[in-house]
Amino acid sequence: MLGNSGNTGRRRRSPYGVAAALAIVMFLVIAPEIYEGNAMSPTIQDGQVLITSKSSYSIKRKVPDQGKLVILKKTLSLEIADDNVIARVIATDGDHVVIKDGKVLVNDEEYIAPGNIRGAAGEMDVTCEGNEVFLLCDNRKETLDSRNPKLGLVDMRDIKGNVLLRIWPLSKFGKVK
Repeated sequence: MLGNSGNTGRRRRSPYGVAAALAIVMFLVIAPEIYEGNAMSPTIQDGQVLITSKSSYSIKRKVPDQGKLVILKKTLSLEIADDNVIARVIATDGDHVVIKDGKVLVNDEEYIAPGNIRGAAGEMDVTCEGNEVFLLCDNRKETLDSRNPKLGLVDMRDIKGNVLLRIWPLSKFGKVK
């Protein structure tokens, strides 16, 4: 009888060990983020809670896809904002970006973000090289993106992750495009 009760005790503790291991793995792979500001409006609103992956990028490892929503490392974000910067990748290695007459052109084609978001203020003519990416916020009146001279083209190794899900408010729960 003593042998059986010892086994039962281990089985009862087993789910706790699995839960702890899962929590540690999740902490290393994903992170919550409370979005502050209007730079990504209408896609992401002030106060929404997001789940971000902790993805690292480089030419040798993986290049972010065009249109991917990324979050920058806090040290880089502090150059232009009080909080983390979230923006959309519109160009990567070798891509030529021109902003002129209210249009955004990537490799001579107009870039239109999901939700039919188009255009941008200002004028630019840049080419991404090596590990560089060009980022744009969805609220194109805000310049917490590559149009800001303090940020400019971003080294993709300075991206700390991707936006995966919106979890708050519950009415907007789901994947963020």
